[in-house]
Amino acid sequence: MDWRQRRDNTNVRLLLELAAELGVPARQCLANTGLQDRPFEELSSLQLWQELAVIRNLVAQHSQPGTGLRLGQRYHLTSLGLLGYTMLASRSLMDAIEITSQFRPLAMSICPVNLHPDKSGLWMVLDASVLPEDARCLVVERGMAAWKCVYSELLQRPFVPLAIEICVPSAGPAELYNAHFECAADMNAARNAMLIAWEDLHSALPLANAMTQRTCANLCQHLCDSLDDIQAPLARQVLQSLMSHSGRIHPARDVAGWLGLSERTLHRRLALEGHPFRQLDERVRRNLAERLLGDTTLGLDSIAQQLGYAEAASFSRAFKRWAGCSPDQWRRQRSTRPLSALAGALADMSYENRL
Repeated sequence: MDWRQRRDNTNVRLLLELAAELGVPARQCLANTGLQDRPFEELSSLQLWQELAVIRNLVAQHSQPGTGLRLGQRYHLTSLGLLGYTMLASRSLMDAIEITSQFRPLAMSICPVNLHPDKSGLWMVLDASVLPEDARCLVVERGMAAWKCVYSELLQRPFVPLAIEICVPSAGPAELYNAHFECAADMNAARNAMLIAWEDLHSALPLANAMTQRTCANLCQHLCDSLDDIQAPLARQVLQSLMSHSGRIHPARDVAGWLGLSERTLHRRLALEGHPFRQLDERVRRNLAERLLGDTTLGLDSIAQQLGYAEAASFSRAFKRWAGCSPDQWRRQRSTRPLSALAGALADMSYENRL
């Protein structure tokens, strides 16, 4: 596990919401995470170790079995952002699960998920061995309860697994899990797993839309690819921070502040990794510029504004330096389906859902 991997703040936000209901102060949940010194709303992303620390802090204050079940019920397709829309537009539940595996960096699970076919269906196995023992019960309960909620939304009907297996310290009695999942819970198992029937896996999803699914999947791939060739840990954090704060041109001192570093330290460590800050900054802006030019019909003034430039001329000069041609020339060379089609498809899906 790369515990320095960054995620958006969804998981921790939901943890803090549940903690408030349980009477556990946020300051106790955020202790020793480095997150307690600024308003949580300003934190667009954080590292996995910080989420794990919040989990352990909550468990230390409230270790009752079933807490993870309550947490998992808070998850919905919208919690998964673009990945959620991609799953919603998939042909079947099996396709949606495969999409989740394909774009695992965009999923919300904190530990690895493995798939094992069975004559009755598909086992989804949570590998909790990467977690300290005190965190395993909550994380496993949360993961399985979240699957139940999300798969019910995908199928547009209650989803009931064929069976579940629980193997964590401090787990509750079988009756707790039998009642929640409406199926038999094996408490003497050697793993943590959920069995999904083939009938459910191959059921056609009511809101399937092939065009929307392809377009969303392409965008998910774009998000994953944007980090693929950068392995240096600090450079990856800088890229993720810049992508999360697109819409303005941010100097190095801003990014250093988000990461809890001095500007001098940021430049020194990036130089050691071989990825100067300016190079990373221009990479993010160029990627976003090409996406807006290729996948939308926005004018140069609007694109310049979205990228943080004061005027289109400044953006055009920067783009020509990156690509060797003007934005208009680059756009003429491209012939891609506009994202307005995606917006229309999502609107149609939303309308159908309301019906």
